[in-house]
Amino acid sequence: MSEDGPLITQAMVCPGQGEKLVLQDITLPPMKPTMVECDIIYNGLCHTDIHMRDNDWGISNYPVVLGHEGVARVRRVGSGCSHLKVGDMVGITWARNSCLSCDACLAGRENLCEEGYQGTYLGPAAGIWGKDPHHEHGGCMSKVMRIEERFAIQLPDTLPPEVACPLICGGGTVFEAIVDYVESGKSVAIASIGGLGTAAIRFARLFGGQVTALSRSEAKRGGAMKAGAHFFEACLGDVDKMADLAGKFDVILDTNPTNPDIGPYMGMLKINGTYCKVGIPAASDMNFTYAWIPTIFTQKKIAGSIVTGTRRMKRMMELAGNELDVFGKDNEEWHTETVHMTEVNEAMDKLQQGKAGHTYRYILKWDK
Repeated sequence: MSEDGPLITQAMVCPGQGEKLVLQDITLPPMKPTMVECDIIYNGLCHTDIHMRDNDWGISNYPVVLGHEGVARVRRVGSGCSHLKVGDMVGITWARNSCLSCDACLAGRENLCEEGYQGTYLGPAAGIWGKDPHHEHGGCMSKVMRIEERFAIQLPDTLPPEVACPLICGGGTVFEAIVDYVESGKSVAIASIGGLGTAAIRFARLFGGQVTALSRSEAKRGGAMKAGAHFFEACLGDVDKMADLAGKFDVILDTNPTNPDIGPYMGMLKINGTYCKVGIPAASDMNFTYAWIPTIFTQKKIAGSIVTGTRRMKRMMELAGNELDVFGKDNEEWHTETVHMTEVNEAMDKLQQGKAGHTYRYILKWDK
């Protein structure tokens, strides 16, 4: 059998909605000339994987191999590949392909592909973002992956894998919005200080923003300030405290995966300010309302942002690799814990139940 033919490997597979992941054999489809074949070394556990396991967003197909924060070592390159070589360390993200011909794709912003990018493990239930059969390739909870070279992002040699994993999805999610909306001197609020919020504080600070961390209580003050926030406000969920911050921010980046009353957030914006939502609520609670008159007369904007394309992903990784004093430390404000890939169910339960302690991200690792 040709080396480019179907390949049997092992993966942690979710057999159905809400079910525990099980280790089993899977068969990868034939390798295309434009693909690389990689050994997965690490995979960051993202809350999105839990949402997709449980079909919270109504876009899951089963069985499915989850995982989209992969750090992998290239072991084979297709004949049509141009820049990666055997031994290179790469990051595998939320997207595995796109049309490659629309204006967004040509600019390296495949996350905005006009035909819809192909999600790493999305299937038909995800509409234009899941054109391939959901079980054809799967995600990074597999021992081996085959993926288009363009979407295997070469990682800086200086960037430790356990640091790279959380950046690949969580970092990219907030980086996209920060590049779009944050400029030097702007007053930027980061709402909800978990893994996404901590990364957002760091990037917003590097981009010159005057950063305020917003949380529900004082519990996250120390971590937020160490991460780089200039100010901290324990105000979320308290309408009066949020009203005290009226007209204060040029940008509010909301990382919380719930659906809050948007009114108090809009009140905290300056004229012509932007509220950007990156945390995705459950499909059962997706709708919100806000009045047109104040929106029109203040020219305030409500926006959403999803992951990032290959150009900005490379830029983000290079930035992180050059700022190891900011990103290269595993401490209490951005703590990760590494566990074996087969312990993913226990890690998911702890993350979902809020029992992860100071751990903002679990890193899953195959033995190598």
